[in-house]
Amino acid sequence: MAGGGVPAPVAGDTTSRGLAGEGDRRRSMICPACGAENREGARFCRRCGFELATAVETPPPAEVSEGEPLSPEEGDGPVPGEAPPAVVAGEPPAAARPEETPPVPEPEAESPPEVPEAEFELGEPEAGPELEEPAEEPEVQDKEPLEEPVVQPVAEAEAAEAPAEPGAVEEDVPEEAAPEEDDMQLFWREEAEPLEPVEAGTLIAGRYRLVEALDVQSQQILYEAEDMQACWQCGFEGNSTKDAFCSQCGAVLQTRPLVRLVQVAGEEGQPDLPVGVQLGGLLEHEGRLFYLVSEPPAPEPAPAASLGPDLRLVVGHRSDTGRVRELDEDSLLAIALAPSYEARTASLGLFAVADGMGGHEGGEVASKLALRVLAEHVMKGIVLPELAGDLSPDEDLLLRLQSGVEAANDAVYLARQKRGNDMGTTLTALLIRDARLFVAHVGDCRAYRWNAEGLEQLTTDHSVVASMIANGQAAPEEIYSHPHRSIIYRSIGDKPSVEIDAEVLPLAAGDRLIVCSDGLWEMVRNEGIADVMLQEADPQAACDLLVKHANLAGGEDNISIIVVLVEAT
Repeated sequence: MAGGGVPAPVAGDTTSRGLAGEGDRRRSMICPACGAENREGARFCRRCGFELATAVETPPPAEVSEGEPLSPEEGDGPVPGEAPPAVVAGEPPAAARPEETPPVPEPEAESPPEVPEAEFELGEPEAGPELEEPAEEPEVQDKEPLEEPVVQPVAEAEAAEAPAEPGAVEEDVPEEAAPEEDDMQLFWREEAEPLEPVEAGTLIAGRYRLVEALDVQSQQILYEAEDMQACWQCGFEGNSTKDAFCSQCGAVLQTRPLVRLVQVAGEEGQPDLPVGVQLGGLLEHEGRLFYLVSEPPAPEPAPAASLGPDLRLVVGHRSDTGRVRELDEDSLLAIALAPSYEARTASLGLFAVADGMGGHEGGEVASKLALRVLAEHVMKGIVLPELAGDLSPDEDLLLRLQSGVEAANDAVYLARQKRGNDMGTTLTALLIRDARLFVAHVGDCRAYRWNAEGLEQLTTDHSVVASMIANGQAAPEEIYSHPHRSIIYRSIGDKPSVEIDAEVLPLAAGDRLIVCSDGLWEMVRNEGIADVMLQEADPQAACDLLVKHANLAGGEDNISIIVVLVEAT
């Protein structure tokens, strides 16, 4: 141009960049947040602290709000519609003059126009450090978009992903799963280790001696045991396990009451027992636990008339003074009835032997008186009601038989007091009603039953020697030879009251019943009685032969015997 004027530089021309000097040719870093110029390689903006390294490596798309000035990096030239500023030599660039800074327009609700991505070129006009207005512009608009997608969404993502962590997955599994499995394993382990039966003869709690194991299960065992402190006769429980006689009634403790014990696995274990059976006290033996249980109910006996029409009683009896005694003090009673009414024939009988003691006008009187009183009570209380059709239960018949023996004891005891002597008697009585046998026993007379299984002694001697044998203090053979074999500790008329052994037994066709005094069984012994039963089928012939054998053996005492054959009609 004329006048030596300098032409205005054109955007992108390198002539104007040369005026700035060689030092300005290095690439500068412009903060995208505040527009401030920073040195090359700076990591953070010197004015606002923005992280420049991140911005350079991954520059976000530029977002321009309406009214904000564009930085030099955001365009290669002037904004469309505006003339490029004139550059005069010796003057700073137009961007360095604050008075020429374009006014900031008011922000509008409309979205900003799209701006092309900035291109960085060397030689762009640099913004002066003295510009303050761009720093006063609100920076929240630039920072908030950067912080919002980082803070809040991350927290929400962590909360959403929390259940997916390994710990959260374990929490979903129920805590009780492991203990339940352990309990199940423990349960099966206990089931796999059943209780072992305790050896028979073991004394539990110092009182109960085990006889046998009746029912063995994995978690409970039922035993039958003997009560070594209780009396089988009177029920007194204050005896010692070593006592031979009951301190209450004087009975020989050769037999003990039977009880039931149940062994359990632990205190929590409750045994499974039949209905009606109750648990007693808890007993412990060597770490094992036992419960005392009540006796199971006795089975109902067969009806008394089940074999009545088919049975009849064939009786034989004999009494003898013997070869030593001058007086026969024994008495016997044999009553056999066969009442028939309503097309039914019953079997009814009373058979008893009494061995008197006390010498002349003593023993024979006592034995005779006892049998007479017994017969009166049995006839009134049992026979006459039976003939009238009043059939009593077995329990009532046994009680009435016992009542007759007690009445005999009262009569002999009163006669003894009046006479002022020591008379008395033993007494063994058998009552038969159809297929039932009722036994009442006091003293040392005996009752036997013989059948295909052999000879069975039904009574226990109330003698001192028998007690010694039961307790192991004497040999069984000494019952026939011991010097004190004739001493008895229980008899009729000795005391105002008497203990009676009583029981009910079944009968069958072919049974033979034997009632005898000690003058027979001591001489013939049990083996001799069994031999005669094998030889003689007729009851009377058997009685005659047994008396003969007793006399041949010495006949040291009076001999009395009754044999009853129960046969089918």
